[in-house]
Amino acid sequence: MLQPGVVLFDQLSDEAKTRSTRDFIDFYLRKYETNSLEILTDYPIQYEIEQINHDIELNSHFHPEQLRDYLYKNDGELFERIISSLDQSFMENGVMADQSYDEWYQEKYDEISKGL
Repeated sequence: MLQPGVVLFDQLSDEAKTRSTRDFIDFYLRKYETNSLEILTDYPIQYEIEQINHDIELNSHFHPEQLRDYLYKNDGELFERIISSLDQSFMENGVMADQSYDEWYQEKYDEISKGL
C-alpha cells in the first residue's frame, strides 16, 4: 500500500511522467558514460536498453543537452518502459518518493556487493 500522494510511474500525470523521464535520462546518461548500467540488466528491459544505447552511440556527436532532448523525443517511450519496470514509487510531481535514481541504483549495487 502506497502512502497518500505517492503513486507508481504508470499512475503519474503526463506532466509528472515527463519530469520523471527527463530525470531518468540524466541519470541514465551519467551511468552510460561510466559503463555502469549493469544493475538494469536484472530487469526485463534488454531491448529498451539496447535500442537506447544504440541511439546514444549514433548521436554521440550531439551536445549533451541536444542528446538529452533527442533521447526524450525519440526514445521517451523506451525510457518510460524502463522506469515502469523498476516498480518504484513517485510523488505526484514525478520525483521519486523515497530516494533519487542515483540512491536507488547505489542501494541495488550495495545489495549485490554484500552477496559476493
